[in-house]
Amino acid sequence: MNIRKYQKKDHAACMEIIKSNTPDFFAIEEIALFKEWLIAQENGLLAYTVSEKEYYFILENNNDILGCAGYLLVENSNEIYLSWGMVKRQFQKLGYGKKLLEYRIKSISQNFPDKKICLATTQDIAPFFEKYGFKVINIKPKFYSESLDRYEMEK
Repeated sequence: MNIRKYQKKDHAACMEIIKSNTPDFFAIEEIALFKEWLIAQENGLLAYTVSEKEYYFILENNNDILGCAGYLLVENSNEIYLSWGMVKRQFQKLGYGKKLLEYRIKSISQNFPDKKICLATTQDIAPFFEKYGFKVINIKPKFYSESLDRYEMEK
């Protein structure tokens, strides 16, 4: 298993990963937003106006891309947001999401030790992050879709 920086050649595999998790974990409308995120990463641009810097990674095993995840530094803030973390549906519950989360936390701790780690997720994924010390600070019902609430969390 290897975690490395995202490359343009990973685009199609990452799009398949989000599609494998839609609509259960991502709203259909988020597919286009994720595509924009990937294109920005490919072109060395910032996908979000609040970003100071963005990072995105691929988890692969035997050259198969099983997951992807990143984070962004919020400009003029002490916050870093975890972004677009996901594992291909058939490989969930095998520890790959944990590996991606641990990798990002270690990277943030080493490179930005004074920053607070934040994220937004859904009600079904929030318990995963709670196991790693994240606390729910706000809930926005039906934010992503009729069945997907937004859980804002921080560590």
